[in-house]
Amino acid sequence: MTTKRCLFLGRLTAAASLASTAASTLLGACATNENAVPDSPDATVTVAPEEDAGPVDASADADACITDDCAYFPAACAPDTLCPSGLFNAQDPASGLDWRTRINVVAGRSATDVWYAGAAGAVGHFDGTSWTASDVGTRETQNILWFLDSAEVLIGTPNAPSRIYTRGLEVDAGSPVSTGGWTHQPKLNATSYVGNITAAWSNRGSTTLWVSATDALWRIRLTPESTFEVVTGIPASECRRVSCRALRSLHGASSATLWAVGDLGTTARITNADEAEPIATVINSGTWMGLRGVWAASDTDVWAVGGAGSILRYAGALGWERVSDVPTTANLNAVWGTSRTDIWAVGDEGVVLHYDGARWSRVKVAGVGDRRPDLFTVWAPAPGRVWAGGDGILLALGEQP
Repeated sequence: MTTKRCLFLGRLTAAASLASTAASTLLGACATNENAVPDSPDATVTVAPEEDAGPVDASADADACITDDCAYFPAACAPDTLCPSGLFNAQDPASGLDWRTRINVVAGRSATDVWYAGAAGAVGHFDGTSWTASDVGTRETQNILWFLDSAEVLIGTPNAPSRIYTRGLEVDAGSPVSTGGWTHQPKLNATSYVGNITAAWSNRGSTTLWVSATDALWRIRLTPESTFEVVTGIPASECRRVSCRALRSLHGASSATLWAVGDLGTTARITNADEAEPIATVINSGTWMGLRGVWAASDTDVWAVGGAGSILRYAGALGWERVSDVPTTANLNAVWGTSRTDIWAVGDEGVVLHYDGARWSRVKVAGVGDRRPDLFTVWAPAPGRVWAGGDGILLALGEQP
């Protein structure tokens, strides 16, 4: 089996890190793509409007809007707005994917090979024309997508060593296969593995997935036999010293250097990431605010987002600098870019931001009526092709699926 591959984007939910953000604010001033323990939406809570309110009329006159941010949520879609992709029915929560379904991650290999994964086993694929649901054979929440050359890997609940699903790998013919082509992999032989997953990342061309857990940074490796093994990344003893135990997001522009952000403004750089003994170095972010998303344009040009509209940029010798003119105070949960002049960030209350190389600006979200869904994931394969997902919503740029 060929082993050259990997593009990964993990999206973990942000609820648990909200507490960290609040605590940080009280102190006076890190994220995955978000939180300590990915949480599934409470099945007893319905995101839909109250029964006597009737369906949301997304085409209603703009004057009917009673919120303070109506200008950012127009009724009609346009080329420069994010619009419902069709996965969820924007007007009727009973049609299409259930509004209670949280999209935790959207990512892919190209604009014609995109996947989403989320609560209650929701997984789907976009082929460049339309979205198609993919049955994994489980109702458990999916948080992590890991792409191989011709295969996909899903990791579900936080206790990941026993919850790995693969599609396209050569596996034991006796293993049951779902109607979507997914196989539940045997439990990893990781007797020393401890803790819940809070973030994960694998770079293009790598067969190694970096995983942040409760007590350490681990690496899950694909073997030539198409099985998985766990090896230490940064051990617990070192993580206690460099404060890498509450990380919410991982990303690297190369296989040699990895960046991590987390609670209380924690930022760390892992060098020699593709070697036997990686090195973690904490870099002072200058903030106590919880950070939930990180994206590296290069090994020395890095963006981080987090609580209360925090956006930080690391530019080598200058260290971390906080952006002062961010057009929102909402919590930001994820960041992704295609280049240094095309970067996207998403957050609570339907907030979407874009950086054009000079400044961050607010992007409109159309066709959602009075809903202001929290957004937890954003991914773009190229300029002009962007997807963002969150609570009962999957958005695409312009009038595209």
